[in-house]
Amino acid sequence: MSEFFSGLHFFLAFYLRLFFLFTPFFVLGSFLSLTRDETLVERHRLALSIACNAAGVCLLIFGFGVWIMQAFGITVAAFRAGSGVLLMLSAISLVYGEQQKKQASSGSLSELALVPLAVPVTAGPATLGALMVSGMDTVLWTQKLISILAIVAASATIGFMLYYSVRLEEFVGRSRIAVLSKITGLILSAIAAQMLVTGVCELWLGAMP
Repeated sequence: MSEFFSGLHFFLAFYLRLFFLFTPFFVLGSFLSLTRDETLVERHRLALSIACNAAGVCLLIFGFGVWIMQAFGITVAAFRAGSGVLLMLSAISLVYGEQQKKQASSGSLSELALVPLAVPVTAGPATLGALMVSGMDTVLWTQKLISILAIVAASATIGFMLYYSVRLEEFVGRSRIAVLSKITGLILSAIAAQMLVTGVCELWLGAMP
């Protein structure tokens, strides 16, 4: 029973961390802007495609990140610190609203489902960097399996939000979505600070904070 609750705690912690790394309310705002002229059926199809594409990219990075790191000769500590800096910049831009607007221009819906809405709007460089570090830190196969389930669950949650984006906008309001996006930035800044401090300590002090 204790193993069950331990696994459940690990799942919830990883799920919540990844959910906020996805910057859900910024994703929601971008989705609403880019699909303003689309039909409800097309929005639903695009929401499902975004969730599947984001999950696929995240699982790929989580599962094979260690080999990518070894190929380039990058240490976990260095990548952790670098990802922390990148995530901090993303958090700052969320809080101060400095993200560049993604333009749909000539892209079809199938193209938008991968770029830019799945990558980099949902699964940005900072998110993928954090996943790569998590993949290298997770040694036990049980934890890897739980992490995979959490990645799928977090991606499905994003897809659910986008699927019902019109109702969410009507219920919450566009201005409140922007406020929630800034709150997400504050949470991300705390995650980024922890990653950065841990990485620097591993690099220069040889000890965890």
